[in-house]
Amino acid sequence: MAKPIKNTPVLRGKEAINFYKSIDSNRDKKVSVDTLNSIRTDASKLKEILKVN
Repeated sequence: MAKPIKNTPVLRGKEAINFYKSIDSNRDKKVSVDTLNSIRTDASKLKEILKVN
């Protein structure tokens, strides 16, 4: 039998401030073209493996 999933804790104080700062600093970052192409090729390979006929 699976264990129950615990509720996600609420961030307060410095933890909440740091979390929102990290979100803001990462908002403008872009994924490189090479990384994006690698993800797409891996996804297409997975689709082929999981294809059910």
